[in-house]
Amino acid sequence: MKFIFTFSIFLFFSCAYAQEHSQFVPFKFEGKLGLLNVSGTELIPPDAFVDGPGNYDVVGDFQSYIIAKNEGEDQVIDARSGEEQFVGRLDRTCGLLRINKDSYYHFKVNGNSVLLNSAGSPIQLTTSYKKIEPNHDSWDNGSVDDKQYLWALKDDETYDVLAANDGFTPVNSLPKFESFDLVYGINVNAPLTLIGFVLGSKTAIQRTFGQKYGIPESSYTIEVYNTSFKKLGTTVYEHEAIAKLFNQKIELRGSMIPPPGMANQILIPQNRTIVLNNEFSLIPATDDPGQLVLVNTQQGNAPVLGNDHFDYRYISTSKNLEALLQIRHSETGTFFYFDFDGLYFPKGVPLIPKKYRQWN
Repeated sequence: MKFIFTFSIFLFFSCAYAQEHSQFVPFKFEGKLGLLNVSGTELIPPDAFVDGPGNYDVVGDFQSYIIAKNEGEDQVIDARSGEEQFVGRLDRTCGLLRINKDSYYHFKVNGNSVLLNSAGSPIQLTTSYKKIEPNHDSWDNGSVDDKQYLWALKDDETYDVLAANDGFTPVNSLPKFESFDLVYGINVNAPLTLIGFVLGSKTAIQRTFGQKYGIPESSYTIEVYNTSFKKLGTTVYEHEAIAKLFNQKIELRGSMIPPPGMANQILIPQNRTIVLNNEFSLIPATDDPGQLVLVNTQQGNAPVLGNDHFDYRYISTSKNLEALLQIRHSETGTFFYFDFDGLYFPKGVPLIPKKYRQWN
């Protein structure tokens, strides 16, 4: 079914909004995904363009979108042109990969492993990997001296270590191994520092794929390496035994407590005003201080969305932890973006078609 919409609110922006910005933005209505063109000239209605569940990922700072389809396929759409870049199978276990200031996603495309880069063209890897370990938590990046590594699982259930700073090529000096852990040095009056890695069998290092914490020690043999992957020796997977090879106090990542997550901060009403900029604020509702209302302070605190109940969260980007809002209508689950500074989308416009604003 085709839909025709007129968005007079967006026409003002059609000439002023430069093409270097993202021209398409996702929204959800009744659990279905749609794409809105910010110029108002085109709209892809909810689920009209994709046969799938409506799940999506934002690549980089709104450079493109990964749209989930049925049959396990995923479509990558350029956020500026709205055109398809390619179709593959996203490694959802891996999810977002953080490499320095860039972000990557691992895909299988025609049997090959491909990394989608937010800042450039897709990169085809030399080996087809079953999946790549997630590293979105900054404690898990394996970063030392600005070098970062990815841990990629092959079809034979052994790993390659990929050097991100060397074109994601495998470290070729390592033996075959089925499991691993990271070793951190304990410093006086300084943060923990990554100082090495331990490699071994699944029996020795009893972790499941993607597991970072809560790995039990064992009396089975493992190999110990420094951060240059120089072998320091062989010992059992026990804290004290490994510390002796490094000749210092250590902490195994598998025995650490998980750090708190800070991305995409949820805004919790605390009966106080949250100033977004000199034009927009979130203020407590007069009849319910436990609810926030998005208002235009330059127009006498006029509600931007009416007085219905909404949930708000900051969406973080590489440049700003509080870049824009994602807004969810509490009753219907409809959600959309609101860029209060105009960094990525037209400033101060609820980025959902008027037809779907059922709360008005």
